[in-house]
Amino acid sequence: MKKELKFAVLTAVITLTLAGCASNPDSTSSLAADIKQAETITQINNLKQTIDAANKKVTQGIEEELDWFATKEVTDANEALAEAKEYYAKFEFDPSEANSSTGFFSSTTNITAAEEGISKFNEHMTKATNIKAAALSALAEAFDYREQLKKIDAQKYFPSTVKELEGDLKKLVDQVSNERVEAAISAQPALLAKQRALEVKTVTAIYLTGAKKDLDRLVKAGTAQHAPKSLSQASASLTAVTAFIVAEPRSIDKIKMQAEEAMFLINRAEQIALTVKNLKALQQKDYEDYAISYEKILLEISNALNAEDRRDLAFEEQGKALIAFIEANLKDQEASVQAQQKLRKELKNQTSYTELLEEKISTLNANLANAKKSLADLLSEKEATEKAAIEKAAKAKQTIAEQEKLKVEEAKVEAKAPAEIKTETEQAESTTAQ
Repeated sequence: MKKELKFAVLTAVITLTLAGCASNPDSTSSLAADIKQAETITQINNLKQTIDAANKKVTQGIEEELDWFATKEVTDANEALAEAKEYYAKFEFDPSEANSSTGFFSSTTNITAAEEGISKFNEHMTKATNIKAAALSALAEAFDYREQLKKIDAQKYFPSTVKELEGDLKKLVDQVSNERVEAAISAQPALLAKQRALEVKTVTAIYLTGAKKDLDRLVKAGTAQHAPKSLSQASASLTAVTAFIVAEPRSIDKIKMQAEEAMFLINRAEQIALTVKNLKALQQKDYEDYAISYEKILLEISNALNAEDRRDLAFEEQGKALIAFIEANLKDQEASVQAQQKLRKELKNQTSYTELLEEKISTLNANLANAKKSLADLLSEKEATEKAAIEKAAKAKQTIAEQEKLKVEEAKVEAKAPAEIKTETEQAESTTAQ
């Protein structure tokens, strides 16, 4: 027992000694370890970047409904990413664990397992993206209707139907995912018919719900007894716009216009029915007052227009007179408008001409100013030249005068010189004799 204990202690000492030698930072034997550690750090950094990129793909996939198009592939991708993150967590804060085995009997390291998880994630996401592209291509019409139903907010009006159609479309997408593209394409027409029917139903609900309720209210109120023609016209208008929606559910501007017209006729039918009902309720003695009330309305219109009082005519003739008066005034106004437009055009042309003249005058003034400046510069230069020439001539004249004076003096000296020389000689001889 003591021998075994001594052997164990000796083994531990030898191991620690060898470890100490190997970990000596100031030895060439540590360089290989440093290189390997640097490689590991680089590998970990690259892995972290790929994990970040994978997280972005997950977010983008959610935005693009990738899990709806390829549920299984996206599920598998998320599982692979989660597994990769688990292995990464083992050495995230301790790089020395990167190359540790994932299990007692496994030769795979933690970092290798993490890299394999990321690789599987990318494979599944690529497949999911391809499945979506294939589904959008094969079922293009169905997805076009799907977007249109979202655009008109069919979910708001018929949520159960929308949910059902989403389920039908998902079944076709799953067929594409399972490589049964032809089967999905064959089943598409039935779905398209349902989608189109829902589009028509939604557009009708949006633009005709109010009109249908009002027409139904008038029918139930017995409006047909008092204004059958007007009510029939309103009903026909509503039927026409309903048929138009069935034929062209995406011609929204035309649908709006026709729906407004139908609503107008429904309101008109109601007003006519009320008027007829009031007439039926009148007693014979009130007929005149009723007629005068309408005459008063026509008179107020005439006064507002400054038209002639034509109450001496039948109501129909009064109406025609008003129409003729309005048309004549409209023609006068049109002529006045045209005259104003012509005048504006002439004024505009005159203004343009004036602006052109002003521009030309400005240009001429600028050119004149430049010419004046050039002339002033030229005169200044000429004066300077002339002044320099005068100064030069005066200087030359002075030089000549000085030269002439010098010559005269030299001539005087030459004329005087022989007599002075002779006198000096005689004086010298006299001095010598003495």
